[in-house]
Amino acid sequence: MLTYLLDVGDLADARFVVSPLNETVLSLFHLNAIHATTHHLAGWRCEANTRRDEYDRALIDALVSPSGKQIPDFLTPVTAQADVRPSFEAHLDVVRSTDAETARVELVELAEGGAPGPELARLIALDDPAPVIAEALAAYHAAAVAPVWPAVQRILESDVVFRGRELAVGGPTRLFESLSPRVEWRRTGELSVDMSCSVVSGEVRSPGRGLTLMPSVFTTRITTAHDPTRTAPNIGYPARGAATLAESVPPMADDALRKLIGAAKADLLAALVEPAAVVDLAAALGISPSAVSQSLKVLGASGIVESSRFGRRVLYRRTALGDALIDRGNGVPHGS
Repeated sequence: MLTYLLDVGDLADARFVVSPLNETVLSLFHLNAIHATTHHLAGWRCEANTRRDEYDRALIDALVSPSGKQIPDFLTPVTAQADVRPSFEAHLDVVRSTDAETARVELVELAEGGAPGPELARLIALDDPAPVIAEALAAYHAAAVAPVWPAVQRILESDVVFRGRELAVGGPTRLFESLSPRVEWRRTGELSVDMSCSVVSGEVRSPGRGLTLMPSVFTTRITTAHDPTRTAPNIGYPARGAATLAESVPPMADDALRKLIGAAKADLLAALVEPAAVVDLAAALGISPSAVSQSLKVLGASGIVESSRFGRRVLYRRTALGDALIDRGNGVPHGS
């Protein structure tokens, strides 16, 4: 149990931070099989693993401790008090400029007292690890998080609106009760947080440093993003509506098929699980109807899809050749 001792000024300076970098780093906890992934993240993890050739997977995996409980604090830097919506690029620049010794100390801590693995040892040995890690995070973000960021951002912003309403209606007590049963606020200024993975427990006095609250679709329990003895009080919590992310992961074809016929056409083919109209496919893939139409024209000319008119709607479906391409991409023998 961690208890922050807050004063009136801390509550007055409480803020909600929504950061694509924070979400990118928190997603690392769910990328491998250390922890069971919840339903709403299963589809996302599958897509992220499909694209693993697009980023340095060995380096990315090395940023999570063997127990799966720890990442370096410098990967989720504290933003300025007024900067509650930092861009990915601006926030990543802060990571890139991390002092080399600070980065090395926190990377060593990832070994949890044991010998670091080969990739972690390589990072520790670098003269300046932070820029190398920042570039790897940028590639990982582009491949694994950026495709779903619009949906993630909608979920997070909706959560902030809800929490703000709770604060306005019922004050701090109602706000903290809404976060989780594991968060308890007492009018005397104690904010207690029950966290299974905290490396620090007991009371932490933090007058005048404010309080940062961070909703996340990649957090399934109450967390702190940093060592509470080093930084201002901060609480990460599961965002309301996070389960809807499962409905927002665009279909993606096997990497081999994407290389064969192009990513756009392959993903479109993967989306045709059932006959669908252009507008439906555009919504599922998050692209324009004109882009869908262009790809369908090429696929139709190649005998991979076909269309039929039902009333005013034209529905597209895979042909037998289209089914065979998808099946082989998924490792299913043709005709099975």
